[in-house]
Amino acid sequence: MASLAIRPPRPAPRQYARHGPESAPAPAGSRARPAVGCGTIIRPRAKEARLASPRDPAIPPASDLDPALRARLESLFDEGHEIWSRFDIEVRQKEWHPFVPADYHRVLETLLELRGPGLRFLEWGSATGVITITADLLGYEACGIEIDPALVAIARDLAARHVSNARFAEGSFLPAGYRWRPADRDARLGSIGEGRSGYLELGHPLEDFDLVFGYPWEGEAPVMHDVMNRYGALDARFLRYGPDDSAHIHPVKRPGG
Repeated sequence: MASLAIRPPRPAPRQYARHGPESAPAPAGSRARPAVGCGTIIRPRAKEARLASPRDPAIPPASDLDPALRARLESLFDEGHEIWSRFDIEVRQKEWHPFVPADYHRVLETLLELRGPGLRFLEWGSATGVITITADLLGYEACGIEIDPALVAIARDLAARHVSNARFAEGSFLPAGYRWRPADRDARLGSIGEGRSGYLELGHPLEDFDLVFGYPWEGEAPVMHDVMNRYGALDARFLRYGPDDSAHIHPVKRPGG
């Protein structure tokens, strides 16, 4: 397992809090996207309770998963929780760091609803890689972008141990040349890191992805929506996770469209 010696994070510029139907079968080999509208599709659950006791309930028996895949996911989630517990003690309790995990089982429920043949998945801020690896095990072509190199190393090691083809790029999920220009002219990005764009390493621009997952801190969601609306494919979906363990599906809407 990779060391948790994470590079010292930059201080948070504000006080942030995490904010934030199945379609007909597609033809074989196609990259059809399920037609999903906006709305909350996961039951809410208090963030504080999750951080105090991060182990989620077992995958519901009704989930459309074969026993072998269910066991692989439970093993992945268990190790993900162990890594998070160490990270919280060794890093986050000593100095602020933006990484806080989502509820893996809640995200799993959504990924199960949205999956389809040939879909390409991207996680913004993939951290330890659990969600990206989950997507890969469910059949997505899954990638993650993470700016912290130590977390990227942890994610790659985790993927190897769980025999996953998930790919992780070190860098920013902001496309090259992107500038945040809000109406109030407050262009601060919060904990969103700037640097070399991770899409270069992946070999895919944002528009190549069908489903993009993000878990923003308070004040960062508008930036993520702006990036998705300006650079995402018109038929892609943005899966925004919230602090109450809710998940919202947003279609791409071009500015001024």
